[in-house]
Amino acid sequence: MKRFSLILWLCAVLLLAAVPALAQTSKVGFVNPQRIINESKIGKIAQEDLARLGKEKDRRVREALDKVNRLQEGLKEDALSVSEQQSRETELRATVRDYEQLVQNSNQEIQSEERQLIRFVMRKADSILKEIAREQGFTMILTDPEIIGYVDGSMDITDRVIHELNSMK
Repeated sequence: MKRFSLILWLCAVLLLAAVPALAQTSKVGFVNPQRIINESKIGKIAQEDLARLGKEKDRRVREALDKVNRLQEGLKEDALSVSEQQSRETELRATVRDYEQLVQNSNQEIQSEERQLIRFVMRKADSILKEIAREQGFTMILTDPEIIGYVDGSMDITDRVIHELNSMK
């Protein structure tokens, strides 16, 4: 019995000694995608493209709204017959539906385009992130500032990624 407890105690000591040897140190980096979009050349170009799309969509929405307003003004005329009034009301309802659909589609297109542009820029940054991770020994690089409470400045590699992106041809 004494021998069994000695062997058990020896195994426990050996396991405790082996744990630090098995543990690997991890180094985690952080990059802020929004800063990459806002501050890199490629991100600024993407934002300009998105702004152009937004202006075009806005122009179309304003034109559709103007049409709705003209039809509403036409309904206010006193000299309309009942059938004319009903016809204009039907046209106005259809135009309002078209306007609402245009607004919804425009918003969805802009949001979709924004997601695509962000993915495009981040794909360009991805190879830089991998290179920095290998070079600096990061086992992980986080990209979501919403889930992080604190980031040590030495772990934030956003400035370097922006610099590398701006250096790309």
